[in-house]
Amino acid sequence: MCIVMLVWAALTACKKEEPEPFRLDPNAMIRLRGDANAAKDQIAGLTPLEVVQNAVNIKWQSNYFSNEYREEPFEIGRSFIDDHKDFETPALLMWGTDIISQQGEFYKDFIYGFSVYITDSHNDTIACVPNEVIDNARVLIEAAYYAEDYEEVYRLFNEAFTFLPMD
Repeated sequence: MCIVMLVWAALTACKKEEPEPFRLDPNAMIRLRGDANAAKDQIAGLTPLEVVQNAVNIKWQSNYFSNEYREEPFEIGRSFIDDHKDFETPALLMWGTDIISQQGEFYKDFIYGFSVYITDSHNDTIACVPNEVIDNARVLIEAAYYAEDYEEVYRLFNEAFTFLPMD
């Protein structure tokens, strides 16, 4: 009996522990900041702060819906509540789950999106997130995610996205 227990103890001691799967911080947010360079060059139109103050929705098109590819693009949208508006930065906040699910799965609906725009209470477009901003963020976030560099993923959530106020 002692030999069986010793063999069992030796086998379990050699077992390699599997790393925990990535679990997104449930409070993680994606920060959409007003483009600082565009704000400096702005002659007319809304300032980034005015965009944040007036933003009601963010809308975009994507060939991914519920993380499944579709031939025809869908229009997807989210609303902003006051708690998702940073008036100091200024920035609009989206949930991190728009890119990584609570189960740690890479979620493509937003990060593979295009024609991203922000609307006000009259459904008028007041800002856009240029396609190249989304494309650049996607490459960086996806690379960090698959490299399991989650600290970099969170950094990019805060720094990679900007919007341009519309005239």
